[in-house]
This record gives sequence, structure tokens and C-alpha cells, in this order.
Amino acid sequence: MSLPPQAEVPPRHRRTPGWIGLGWVAVLSVVAWHHIPRAHANHTHTGGTQLHIATIHGNNGTSTSPGDQDEQYCVQSRTASIDGTRMANFIEETLAKLSTIWDGTANWRVDLWRASKFCFDYDSATRATIEYEYHIKDDWYEVSLCGSYYSCVVFDNAVYDGYHTHYKWGYSYLQTEHVNGYDTRARKFINHETGHILGLKDPDYYGHCLNSVMHNDLYSSMGCTDPVWYPTANDKSSVTRIADRANTW
Repeated sequence: MSLPPQAEVPPRHRRTPGWIGLGWVAVLSVVAWHHIPRAHANHTHTGGTQLHIATIHGNNGTSTSPGDQDEQYCVQSRTASIDGTRMANFIEETLAKLSTIWDGTANWRVDLWRASKFCFDYDSATRATIEYEYHIKDDWYEVSLCGSYYSCVVFDNAVYDGYHTHYKWGYSYLQTEHVNGYDTRARKFINHETGHILGLKDPDYYGHCLNSVMHNDLYSSMGCTDPVWYPTANDKSSVTRIADRANTW
């Protein structure tokens, strides 16, 4: 779902000049993760404004370094209960090193590259070149869209490309409780929030179901039980359509 601008944005954006516009939107995942209803969910954003990272429409990197159309991401633990290096390794493994992953989707227009440092270790100019950030904390009271119960995704810096408005930056605010098990439950939260960054949303109405990682709780699953913790073929097909700009309106 789309929600109004309420979220606390990381410091880099307040110091980074040359904004093309600013838009904050979020999609939520509830604290209670269940194998609940199964999902009809390749729910993609349509219309003039679409909630996804702008770079998924292109890919100009190489096998050894990212290009400006690839998706770099950094990880930042903001709690003593999560080791930043261990979590960064776990997120990278989830996204790019297992048998079913987001990396490589849409003929490598989704090309995910982990930054070598933690997010807060970069100066603002360098950090502004990183498209996506994962932040982990025990609660997100300062990000009102998350609060103490939710993990959420926030987009920033709206860009119009001649087809639709999408976003330069995205942030995944993960609750410690959702990911501290380093297990398939944690992987599902990471993959679910990454799906939002790539343009997928939760079901539109109760019973709107198809096998997908985009369902993991009573509120956003809308009656869809989904046991998968990884992006399915349905999910990847939807992201490919978004990358192709096939669902602009």
C-alpha cells in the first residue's frame, strides 16, 4: 500500500544536492510471520508513479564492477544485538548466492552489488551513489511508517523518465526480531522487502493470491497462505514486466 510521507530519511539525503524531486512511500511487513494464506501476488505498481528503484530498467555494469544502472546496496546494523558484518554477509547470500535469488532477474537488469563498507562509513557524496540500503534496528519508532511492529520500505528522490515516476533511492528498515534468526524466516523478510524495492506490492484485496514471496503476514497477505521464503518465478516475471516498462499504465 502507499502511505503518506512520514518517514525519517537517513542523513545523506539532507546533505545531497541536486534532487530531482522528493517522494516518500512505504510498504509494510507485520511482525508476526506466518505460513498463512497462499498468494496471487505479482502485484506490480502501475500508473504515473511506480514504487521501485529507477535503475532496474537498465544494466551497464561488468562482471567485476557495477555500472550506474546497477543496484548497489549497503547494510547498517543500528543495534548491538546484530553484528553488522554477519548480517551483511547473510543479506548478500540471500540476494545473490543461493539457488533462487533476486540477482540476475530481468536479464540482469536487476544486478545487485554489495558495497564494501557499512552505510554510515561513506561520506555523503559516495553514499548518494548507492541505490538501496538495509538498516536493522530493534524498533523503528523514529520511522513512523514502521514503528515498533513493522519492517518497512521507504523510497526517496522521485525521478520521471518519460514513462513514469520512480525513485533514485530506497531504504529497507528491518526489525531485529524479523531477521535475528539468520534462517528462512529472516530470508523471507529480506526477500519480501527487496521485492518492494523492485516494484512488487502486497495483495490488492482479500483472496488476491498466487505463489509469491510477497505474502508473509495477516495484514498484507489478504488471506493468502504462502510458504515460500524466496522470489518465485511469478515474482521474477512481474519484475521483468516492470523492467520492460510493460505495465506503465
